[in-house]
Amino acid sequence: MSIPGRVNAAVKGLALWAGLGLVVSAIALTALGFLIAGFFIWVEQYKSHAVAAAITGGALLGAAVIIGVIGSLILKKIKKPQPSIVSEFLGTAGIAGRIVGMLIRRDPRKSLILAVVAGALAEYITTDSKKRN
Repeated sequence: MSIPGRVNAAVKGLALWAGLGLVVSAIALTALGFLIAGFFIWVEQYKSHAVAAAITGGALLGAAVIIGVIGSLILKKIKKPQPSIVSEFLGTAGIAGRIVGMLIRRDPRKSLILAVVAGALAEYITTDSKKRN
């Protein structure tokens, strides 16, 4: 299969999965609405309209708080710790130093040319745009 054919098939598959997810989400939300309405009607048999609405709202708010706290705890547990910027910079600088050392030992002339080009590029990037024009 050609690359455009593969891309076309991947896009079609993605669109079908997105459509399926949308339909399943809509049906699940509808079912949840009916469950909430059923809970309200059940409570309404024993209490007045206003009290039944307050109990239903309180139950939903409590469920939202519990889900939020549990979700937050789970997200904090699965979050990977990020290295500090300083350690990341030092690691990158160390690798760059090793590469430069290897290049100098192999061919000093090429490293001199690369140093000149890198210096010129750094000067071009760091100068003010008004001075360039």
